[in-house]
Amino acid sequence: MTTRLPHLLLLAALGAGCGSTTTETSTFDGGSDGSGGSDRDGTTGPGHDSGKIGKDGGVKLGSPDVAVAFAVTPTSLQTLTVKVGASSPTETYKATANGGPANATWSVDRPDIGTIAPGPASTGVLVPTGTTGGIVTLTVAGPGQTLTRQVLVKLTATQSGPNASAAEMAQVPTTVAQLSALGGVGGVGGEGLGVAVTDPAALAALANPTGDAGSPGLTFLYPYDKTVWPRGMIAPLLMWSWGPGDADAIQIELATGSGSFSWTGTFGRPAILSMTGGPYIRSPIPQDVWDMATNTAGALTTAGKPDPLIVKLTVEKGGVGAGPITETWPVAPGRLTGTVYYNSYGTHFVKNWVNADGAGNAVGAAILGIASGATAPTLVVGQNSPLNASGFPTDDTGCRVCHVVSSHGRWLLTQSEQGNPGDGQSYLYDLSQTNVQGSALAIAQQGVFGWAAMVGDGSYALTNSIDPSSTNPALGGTTSSFWQFAPTPAASAGTLNGLPAGVAAGYPSYAPDDKQVAYVDVTGQTTNVDGPINTAQYDVATQTFSNVQTVAMPATGQRIGYPVFLPDDSGLIFETEVRSSNEDSVMVTRNGARSELWWVKLGATPTPVRLDVLNGNSGGTSYLPTNANNHGTSGASDPESSYSEVGFDDTTLNYEPTVLPLVAGGYAWVVFTSRRLYGNQLTAVPWLSWPPDYDTTSLAQATVKKLWVAAIDLSDPASSDISHPAFYLPAQEILAGNSRGFWVLDPCEPDGQSCQTGDQCCNGYCEANGDGGALICSSTTPHSCSLVQEKCTTAGNCCDTSNICADGFCAIPGSK
Repeated sequence: MTTRLPHLLLLAALGAGCGSTTTETSTFDGGSDGSGGSDRDGTTGPGHDSGKIGKDGGVKLGSPDVAVAFAVTPTSLQTLTVKVGASSPTETYKATANGGPANATWSVDRPDIGTIAPGPASTGVLVPTGTTGGIVTLTVAGPGQTLTRQVLVKLTATQSGPNASAAEMAQVPTTVAQLSALGGVGGVGGEGLGVAVTDPAALAALANPTGDAGSPGLTFLYPYDKTVWPRGMIAPLLMWSWGPGDADAIQIELATGSGSFSWTGTFGRPAILSMTGGPYIRSPIPQDVWDMATNTAGALTTAGKPDPLIVKLTVEKGGVGAGPITETWPVAPGRLTGTVYYNSYGTHFVKNWVNADGAGNAVGAAILGIASGATAPTLVVGQNSPLNASGFPTDDTGCRVCHVVSSHGRWLLTQSEQGNPGDGQSYLYDLSQTNVQGSALAIAQQGVFGWAAMVGDGSYALTNSIDPSSTNPALGGTTSSFWQFAPTPAASAGTLNGLPAGVAAGYPSYAPDDKQVAYVDVTGQTTNVDGPINTAQYDVATQTFSNVQTVAMPATGQRIGYPVFLPDDSGLIFETEVRSSNEDSVMVTRNGARSELWWVKLGATPTPVRLDVLNGNSGGTSYLPTNANNHGTSGASDPESSYSEVGFDDTTLNYEPTVLPLVAGGYAWVVFTSRRLYGNQLTAVPWLSWPPDYDTTSLAQATVKKLWVAAIDLSDPASSDISHPAFYLPAQEILAGNSRGFWVLDPCEPDGQSCQTGDQCCNGYCEANGDGGALICSSTTPHSCSLVQEKCTTAGNCCDTSNICADGFCAIPGSK
């Protein structure tokens, strides 16, 4: 599990003025006891009036009665170089008043970097934790005055082979079956961490590489350069290509730009390769190392810039080293909370399809969930159909897919292969229940709720007018309607007020704050999607719509759909289909359909812009890897597409976006379906995802239809590409075809329950249970303001005056 320190993520660079003088003079009344201290949000103790984080690094207090020269030494930025796991060296500070020792209270803004005894005492000793590097700001409250000092902790480590930690042992498979089980090794696939390197020749070659040792040269296949990573994420799988196509040993280096973290690891061939016989062409980063690196990176440096994470890879074969190759990754100083609920086709969690896979195995379709930080999915909705004596389903009644989830994470609507029309039976599930499957409510109205849009708490829904596919008859009507699910889950018809009469709203979605709705206007053409994207205002109190506006039009021969709001309501992300499927007149991901993701900033003159970087383009050129399976190089046979792939690459294999309803670490985060290559781990032809076409138990044949995540800037102009390179969503079932991921908040926790961030709590605060206690949900805060990911109604509620209030929670406003 990853250690989470949600309240401490965004305070690392407070206190810019800590080296200009050796003493500071203040006045105070003779009755002051010098207590007061500093809370995590920068506020001082009782009687002090400032609750906001300032830019000067300190708060000077007192009344003009007596002049006191209060000083804390040393005054300049101090640097400690600390080995991982060590608590030394330490840094000692002394507090004086008029030249003599003065009792003061001591606190730090980043106790994940270092701790200090609170006092009161005239001496404070900063003790590094040995788990996180970076700048820690000390706040020292003395007689009538509060000063700040800063320490840069540089965390360093080296290793050869995996260490004995539980996190790294989980990245070392011991059986071949583990390579393809659930989310794969460590949730990302590959063969796990390699063994220690003991051969002197190999070590020498890694230390002094002489070149590429083959042609073509050494290159990264995954991750992509400039990928933005959130904290708390599963460590990625490094994948590379070079001439020999194999390696005996590798060296991975991770370091921040400032030097606040540096690590070097050497690894030999993973032991499991002696069983599989495959090449050494990929390796994970050790999970505990990744946690330390990302918890350190992303904070502001002494220059006030976010500290990037730099990775270097050197490989060795036959005593010849190649590299290093380098990538630079920004790290967002925030964690992605909640759960991703997604469709899984060809899953082995259930058996509910009459059709067996290409090797005769029974398979199924279901909705799976990935909790934040998990390494494997769990079954959420879907069950076995009746099975015959041979263990094969006799019908498809257990299938549950084509779902939507309310953004607050309570309710899930899904379809089944039953009803009138054929897939028209909808079910409503309560995700707050321990037994989610047991909460199923078969909705009486059939052919109505396929892909309906629910408001955040699931109490109302605007229905969709487009069938999930041309062969998936889930809807019985051609116009949209409005329904109420509260106060009881049973659906009751409401009145559709404010939208045009007879409107057919396709792929509708609500903004996270429920104040707007977006949809494709397919009125009169629900079986041939070819309409614009409209938005409308929505009044939560009266359940009425107004101010319908067209914000995007499809180009000739294209379709647009799946509009979703950014968490601050500033714009929409949507899919543009540039080539339709062989079979469908609606938007799908299958049978040769090619799509890109775009965005449009809402306002008086909305102008759509393609998200080139997310799609895989940089400067007009694809940076995605290629192979001969129709991923940039055409000619391979695809059982589900008859198109020629000449002139196409993986930049048009991106579909079905959804957006996390919160800003995290200064970014929005989009989840989308893609059929791109996953480095050299998943390499099948793009549309191989219909289970009867292949062996769903074979990792070599596994479909590339997977979920990806990308960071989105919120501070860029309307005419710019606001996206960053995407990363593979860890923990998804590696053998199955995965799509339509909804990343939503989990049902909120009541007061007293454990938490990591305020957005997990029903009353909006996640606070320490007493001095130094565990974090629990609370309806109150000891601060006079809200920290990042705590509740707000306006930006003025946030401790950091640069924060915005997005969807009811304080957030970093931008990423640059």
